[in-house]
Amino acid sequence: PAPLHIGLTMTFKAGSAILGGQIVSFAATGVSRSVIPATSSTGAPIGVAAHDIASGAEGTIYMQGTVCKIMLSADDGTADAGDWIGVSTVAGCGIVRDPAIQAHDTIVGLQNAIGLALDDITAGAATVGGTGYILIQTSCPVCAAS
Repeated sequence: PAPLHIGLTMTFKAGSAILGGQIVSFAATGVSRSVIPATSSTGAPIGVAAHDIASGAEGTIYMQGTVCKIMLSADDGTADAGDWIGVSTVAGCGIVRDPAIQAHDTIVGLQNAIGLALDDITAGAATVGGTGYILIQTSCPVCAAS
Protein backbone atom coordinates (compact mmCIF):
# COMPACT_ATOMS: atom_id res chain seq x y z
CA PRO A 1 0.00 0.00 0.00
CA ALA A 2 3.05 2.36 0.25
CA PRO A 3 1.30 4.88 2.55
CA LEU A 4 1.87 8.59 2.02
CA HIS A 5 -0.05 9.51 5.17
CA ILE A 6 -1.18 7.28 8.00
CA GLY A 7 -4.46 8.17 9.66
CA LEU A 8 -6.36 5.89 12.00
CA THR A 9 -5.04 2.32 12.25
CA MET A 10 -6.30 -0.66 14.22
CA THR A 11 -5.33 -4.29 14.65
CA PHE A 12 -7.79 -6.89 13.37
CA LYS A 13 -7.80 -10.68 13.07
CA ALA A 14 -7.80 -12.05 9.51
CA GLY A 15 -10.80 -14.29 8.83
CA SER A 16 -8.93 -15.51 5.72
CA ALA A 17 -5.58 -14.73 4.10
CA ILE A 18 -5.23 -11.02 3.24
CA LEU A 19 -2.63 -9.41 0.99
CA GLY A 20 -1.12 -6.04 1.80
CA GLY A 21 -3.05 -3.35 -0.07
CA GLN A 22 -6.31 -5.29 -0.26
CA ILE A 23 -9.52 -3.51 0.74
CA VAL A 24 -11.05 -5.31 3.75
CA SER A 25 -14.49 -5.58 5.33
CA PHE A 26 -15.81 -7.27 8.43
CA ALA A 27 -16.02 -11.05 8.18
CA ALA A 28 -19.55 -12.37 7.79
CA THR A 29 -19.01 -14.82 10.65
CA GLY A 30 -19.98 -12.26 13.28
CA VAL A 31 -16.59 -12.59 15.01
CA SER A 32 -15.54 -9.34 16.69
CA ARG A 33 -12.73 -7.46 14.95
CA SER A 34 -12.33 -10.06 12.20
CA VAL A 35 -11.81 -8.90 8.59
CA ILE A 36 -11.60 -10.49 5.15
CA PRO A 37 -10.77 -9.20 1.65
CA ALA A 38 -13.81 -7.14 0.62
CA THR A 39 -16.00 -7.98 -2.36
CA SER A 40 -19.30 -6.57 -3.55
CA SER A 41 -21.05 -9.31 -1.54
CA THR A 42 -19.35 -8.76 1.84
CA GLY A 43 -20.08 -6.08 4.40
CA ALA A 44 -19.12 -2.43 4.05
CA PRO A 45 -15.38 -1.85 3.60
CA ILE A 46 -13.52 -0.47 6.62
CA GLY A 47 -9.95 -0.05 5.41
CA VAL A 48 -6.90 -1.38 3.59
CA ALA A 49 -4.47 -4.04 4.87
CA ALA A 50 -1.08 -2.54 5.74
CA HIS A 51 0.72 -5.83 4.99
CA ASP A 52 0.05 -9.51 4.29
CA ILE A 53 -1.91 -11.15 7.12
CA ALA A 54 -2.20 -14.94 7.40
CA SER A 55 -5.61 -16.41 8.15
CA GLY A 56 -6.16 -16.32 11.92
CA ALA A 57 -3.29 -13.87 12.53
CA GLU A 58 -3.63 -10.25 13.60
CA GLY A 59 -2.50 -7.35 11.46
CA THR A 60 -2.72 -3.62 10.96
CA ILE A 61 -5.54 -2.13 8.92
CA TYR A 62 -5.27 1.42 7.59
CA MET A 63 -8.52 3.25 8.19
CA GLN A 64 -10.11 6.69 7.90
CA GLY A 65 -7.70 9.44 6.85
CA THR A 66 -4.91 7.23 5.51
CA VAL A 67 -3.55 7.80 2.01
CA CYS A 68 -2.41 4.52 0.44
CA LYS A 69 -2.22 2.66 -2.85
CA ILE A 70 -4.92 0.18 -3.90
CA MET A 71 -5.57 -1.88 -7.03
CA LEU A 72 -8.62 -1.61 -9.24
CA SER A 73 -10.12 -4.82 -10.57
CA ALA A 74 -8.74 -5.69 -14.00
CA ASP A 75 -12.09 -5.19 -15.71
CA ASP A 76 -12.78 -1.80 -14.13
CA GLY A 77 -10.87 0.35 -16.60
CA THR A 78 -9.69 3.67 -15.22
CA ALA A 79 -10.39 6.17 -12.45
CA ASP A 80 -10.04 9.91 -12.43
CA ALA A 81 -8.74 11.88 -9.48
CA GLY A 82 -11.82 12.73 -7.44
CA ASP A 83 -13.75 9.54 -8.27
CA TRP A 84 -15.27 7.61 -5.38
CA ILE A 85 -13.78 4.12 -5.14
CA GLY A 86 -15.80 1.17 -3.82
CA VAL A 87 -15.19 -2.57 -3.83
CA SER A 88 -15.58 -4.78 -6.88
CA THR A 89 -16.48 -8.44 -7.27
CA VAL A 90 -12.73 -9.22 -7.19
CA ALA A 91 -11.61 -9.75 -3.57
CA GLY A 92 -9.73 -6.77 -2.17
CA CYS A 93 -9.88 -4.70 -5.37
CA GLY A 94 -11.55 -1.37 -6.06
CA ILE A 95 -14.00 -0.11 -8.66
CA VAL A 96 -15.15 3.39 -9.56
CA ARG A 97 -18.44 4.25 -7.85
CA ASP A 98 -21.02 6.69 -9.14
CA PRO A 99 -22.01 8.80 -6.12
CA ALA A 100 -25.37 9.54 -7.76
CA ILE A 101 -26.37 5.89 -7.30
CA GLN A 102 -24.58 5.20 -4.01
CA ALA A 103 -27.78 5.25 -1.97
CA HIS A 104 -29.47 2.89 -4.41
CA ASP A 105 -26.49 0.51 -4.43
CA THR A 106 -26.45 0.35 -0.64
CA ILE A 107 -30.15 -0.49 -0.54
CA VAL A 108 -29.71 -3.41 -2.94
CA GLY A 109 -26.75 -4.81 -1.01
CA LEU A 110 -23.75 -3.34 -2.82
CA GLN A 111 -21.01 -1.52 -0.99
CA ASN A 112 -20.27 1.93 0.29
CA ALA A 113 -17.21 3.79 -0.88
CA ILE A 114 -13.78 2.98 0.58
CA GLY A 115 -12.29 6.31 -0.47
CA LEU A 116 -11.61 9.06 -2.92
CA ALA A 117 -9.11 8.63 -5.78
CA LEU A 118 -6.25 11.10 -5.50
CA ASP A 119 -4.63 10.04 -8.78
CA ASP A 120 -5.79 9.31 -12.28
CA ILE A 121 -5.54 5.52 -12.31
CA THR A 122 -4.78 3.94 -15.66
CA ALA A 123 -6.21 0.61 -16.72
CA GLY A 124 -4.36 -2.56 -15.83
CA ALA A 125 -3.59 -5.38 -18.22
CA ALA A 126 -4.98 -8.93 -18.38
CA THR A 127 -5.55 -10.04 -14.77
CA VAL A 128 -3.83 -7.07 -13.09
CA GLY A 129 -5.74 -3.88 -12.35
CA GLY A 130 -4.32 -0.39 -12.37
CA THR A 131 -3.00 0.99 -9.07
CA GLY A 132 -3.22 4.44 -7.54
CA TYR A 133 -3.52 6.35 -4.32
CA ILE A 134 -6.79 6.93 -2.46
CA LEU A 135 -7.76 8.81 0.67
CA ILE A 136 -9.56 6.26 2.81
CA GLN A 137 -12.92 7.80 3.58
CA THR A 138 -15.59 5.26 4.35
CA SER A 139 -18.43 7.75 4.35
CA CYS A 140 -19.47 9.46 1.15
CA PRO A 141 -22.21 11.88 0.18
CA VAL A 142 -25.64 10.31 0.17
CA CYS A 143 -27.10 11.03 -3.25
CA ALA A 144 -29.90 9.52 -5.24
CA ALA A 145 -30.08 8.95 -8.97
CA SER A 146 -32.96 10.81 -10.54
